[in-house]
Order: sequence, then structure tokens, then C-alpha cells
Amino acid sequence: MFKTKINPLWIAAGLVVLLILWLASGDVLQAPDEAPEATEPTATTPDRVQVREFQAQTHQARLPVQGQIEAWQEVEILARVGGEVLALPVEQGTLVEKGRVLVRLDAEDRRARVKQLEADLALVDAEVEASEKLRARDLNSQIEQLSAVAEQARVRAELEAAQLALRYTEPQAPFDGIFDRRFVDEGDYAQPGQTLLRLVDISRLRVSAQVSQQDVHKLEAGYPATVTLLDNSQLQGELTYIAAVADPETRSYYVEIQVDNPDRRRIAGGSASIQIQLADAQAHHIPLSLLSLDGDGRMVVRYVDDEQRVREQPVQLLSANREGAWVTGLPERIDLITQGAGFVEPGQEVEVVRAGGE
Repeated sequence: MFKTKINPLWIAAGLVVLLILWLASGDVLQAPDEAPEATEPTATTPDRVQVREFQAQTHQARLPVQGQIEAWQEVEILARVGGEVLALPVEQGTLVEKGRVLVRLDAEDRRARVKQLEADLALVDAEVEASEKLRARDLNSQIEQLSAVAEQARVRAELEAAQLALRYTEPQAPFDGIFDRRFVDEGDYAQPGQTLLRLVDISRLRVSAQVSQQDVHKLEAGYPATVTLLDNSQLQGELTYIAAVADPETRSYYVEIQVDNPDRRRIAGGSASIQIQLADAQAHHIPLSLLSLDGDGRMVVRYVDDEQRVREQPVQLLSANREGAWVTGLPERIDLITQGAGFVEPGQEVEVVRAGGE
């Protein structure tokens, strides 16, 4: 097989010819005589947000708390003296008036003791009278007269104690109420200090609750309150007491609400939901979706100021439901961002589009 050998002189001659042809064509790069025009940077279009104007309104706020229903008055009648239970003249659950005898204890010995002391007192009264007459005639000494007076005082004191013990054998109702429960039966022997029965007054009710230290400053005695029971029925009442010092364990304040219960419904001892009506305030009603938390955990809303810049404002929540939230802390009129708030930052200039094509 034969190989063709290329002469280097031929290659050099070919390159020279190509260079001459290129120069002859006139396609030679030249530096421009003038500088190129400067290119202007493209303007950035501001982010677009949608806003809606909100106006302050008069809002009647309510403070919700959970409470415990208690009888207006409740007392356990104790045996002041010992004795056999002879009678229970009132049935459990009976409405009784103040002064009604609720229990009768054996009182024979005490009745006899009263009669004896009454006779003793009559005797010493006569002795004192005679001693005074003798003293007036200087027929006895002053010591004898004073001794008679002292004996009179002693017998009188014993008689009063005996009469009191006799009254204790028939405990009476200290107020109008319901004989709620008895703890003894006829024939039992009641020891001094033993519980005999319980009397309650539920014509009115006391509803107690604990209010947080963040909310207690909103309350004043006399504010109306609505008490909702477990069956969704309601009773109307009034805030009557606010503790001056917080509970050291819960840091909350004890409050009481008085509620009328003319039908004497048996609801004492149960729980209830309470709505305490607060003073009227100027507030904004806004959608829940406009509320967010800032880096410090505060509840805030975003709005656009007069210079079309995004601003952030902390608010205080008064109440909320599915329809929206009532908040304070905003000026009377404000343009809140309803769409696009999550894509802009405070201080940023934005293009504003009003909701509904405003």
C-alpha cells in the first residue's frame, strides 16, 4: 500500500492565499467611534395587596368565665346539748320559716332544773329584800347584805344558763329555707357538737368564679351577668364582689355573682358558664383571618398607611366567634390588608387594590 507525502511548502502557500482573500473582503473589526448608549435598569413593580377599610364601632364586650353555683345560705344545725332525739317534726325537703322547730331532744331533766332554779331565785330575791330592810335599820352588817346579793346573782346566772340549755333541746331554723337533709333519726342519742340536719336557702344563689389578673381590671361591682346552666337555660344576675387580692396559687381573683332563683330550682352545687357584661368600648370587628402573631408573640394586624407602606399594629382581643373578632388598639379608621399580607414586610411600599373594586 502506498502513502502520499505532503510537502510543507504547499501548506504554507495555501495559508498565505487564504489570508490575502480575507483582507481583500474588507471584513475587518474596527473599534467604534462612539461609546454605546447606557442601558436604563428595569423598574421593579411594587407588590400588590388588597385592603379594606374598617371603622370602629360601639361594642358591648362580655367576659366569659366558668363558675360554681352555691346556695345563698347554708348551715348545719349542731346539737348544743346532749339528749335523745324525741321527734323530727319537719320532713326532709320541706320549706320552713325562720324560727320553726326542726328537732326535739329529751328535755325533762333540763325542764326540772329550770323549775328548781326559778324557786331558788324567788327565795334569794326575798332574802335580798329582807337584808336591805335590815341594813336600812342597821340590824345587819354590810357583808351580810353583799353576801345575799352575790347569792342572788349566782342563782340568776344559773337559771339563765338552764333556760338556754332548755331552748337548745329544740333547735330552730335561723332563716327561711329548705330542710335539706337530716343526719339523725328518732331514738338516736345526740352528743353535743353532733350534726343534726342541714338547712339551705336557695331562693337566691351565689355563683363564684376565678378571673385572671389580665381581666380583673375590666370588672366593677354591679355589672350584669348571665349564668348559663348545663341544660342551656339561663339566669340573670349581678356581679356583687371582687376580691382585692389574688389567690397565691392560681394568681386569679375570686368573684361572686348574685342570682335570683324564685322557683327554687335545685341547681346549687353544680357548675355553670358565666358571661359578665363589661362597659361599652370602641372596637373593630374584623375577620379572624386578619389576626396573626409577631415575633414577640403579640396579636397583630397589618395595614397600609397613607404613604402606601405596610405597617403592623398590636391589638387586644375582646371576644371572638365564627363571625369574627372584636379587637381594640386601632385608630377609628384603618385600611387593613385582606389579601397578600403574608408576602410583604412592614415598611415595604406596595400597590393598593381596594376590596370590591373601591
